[in-house]
Amino acid sequence: MSLRPQNTTGAGHAPVAIVIVTWNSAGYLPGCLESLRALERPPAELVVVDSGSTDGAADLVRRDYPEALLIACAENVGFCRGNNLGIRTTTSPFVLVLNPDTMLEPGFLERLLPAFDEPRVGMAAGKLLRFDRKTLDTAGQMLSRARRPRDRGYGDLDRGQFDRDTEVFGVCGAAALYRRAMLDEIADPGPCFFDETFFAFGEDLDLAWRARRAGWTAAYRHEAVGYHARGGSATRAPRLRRRIALLGRSPEIRFHAVKNRYLAILRNDSVAGYLRNLPFIWARDLGTVGLLLLTSPAVLGRLWRARGLFREAVRLGRLDAARFEAHLQQGRTG
Repeated sequence: MSLRPQNTTGAGHAPVAIVIVTWNSAGYLPGCLESLRALERPPAELVVVDSGSTDGAADLVRRDYPEALLIACAENVGFCRGNNLGIRTTTSPFVLVLNPDTMLEPGFLERLLPAFDEPRVGMAAGKLLRFDRKTLDTAGQMLSRARRPRDRGYGDLDRGQFDRDTEVFGVCGAAALYRRAMLDEIADPGPCFFDETFFAFGEDLDLAWRARRAGWTAAYRHEAVGYHARGGSATRAPRLRRRIALLGRSPEIRFHAVKNRYLAILRNDSVAGYLRNLPFIWARDLGTVGLLLLTSPAVLGRLWRARGLFREAVRLGRLDAARFEAHLQQGRTG
C-alpha cells in the first residue's frame, strides 16, 4: 500500500506539535513562548528541550510556562539530538521545529498548514524576517551548485520580492513545519529524524535532501510570517561576511559547518549531480581549505580524524537509496 497520506484535505485543521531546543537562550525564550501563546491556532503539544543551559532557561520554563513539557538535558546534546528527543515525545501529525530566538505572527500556523493539503508536501516554510522587521532572514532554502544551503533573500531588505508562494528545495530549521509521515519515512533507527552526527548546522539541508530523494517536496508560503534574531539584527553584516559564512565563526562552528556540508553531499548527492556541479563544488572546497589554513588549521586535522563519519555517510546514503526506492515502488503499486 502507499506510504503517502491518501486524504490530506483539511490539513489546516490538524493538530501541531512545537519543539524548541534551547542552549543558553533564556534572553530570547520569553518572546518566543509568548508569541506561541498568541497563536490563532495554539499548539496541541509544546516541548522545550533544554540542552544543558547554564543561564536558567530550564527554570524559566518550569516557572513561567507550565503548558510546555520540559526535557532538561545534563549537557549540550546539540540541535539534532535535542530535536530528536523532543519530536519522539509528540504524536501530532505535524511538527514545527522552532528556534528559541524566533517569534511568530499569530496567523503563522493558519497560513502555513494549508500547504499540506497537497499530499506530496512534506515540509513547509514561511517568511522569516530579522527582528528589525525589514531584513529578510529566509524565504525557504535552495541548494546551491556548490552544494550548500542558500536561504532565499538572506540579509536583503524585504521589498516584497518573495511575496509569491512557490516550491523550494527545503526549509530553514529555525522555523520548519514537517509532516510526521515524512519524518517517519526518512528517519534513521532510533528514530533519528535529524542525523545526530551533524550535531548542529546544516542538518536542515540534509533532512530536506533525504526527503526529496524519497519523493517529498517543500512549500514556501509568504503570508506565514515570523521573526528570527540569528545573532541579532541591529546591523546588517558586510557583504563579504554574508557570502563567506565561515568568517567570524569560532573553530568549533567552522568544524561542524565544513564537516556537515561533506556529510550531506556524501549521503545525498548522486554521482551525476556531483559531476555536473564539480567546478562549483571544487571552487568552494579550495576556498574553504585556504580559509581554514589561514585562520584555523587545527580544524583541518580534526576533519581528517573524523573521516570515519564520512565513510558512514556513504553507507547510509546507499541504504537510503534502497529503502526510498522500495517506498516509492510501494506507493506506485499501492
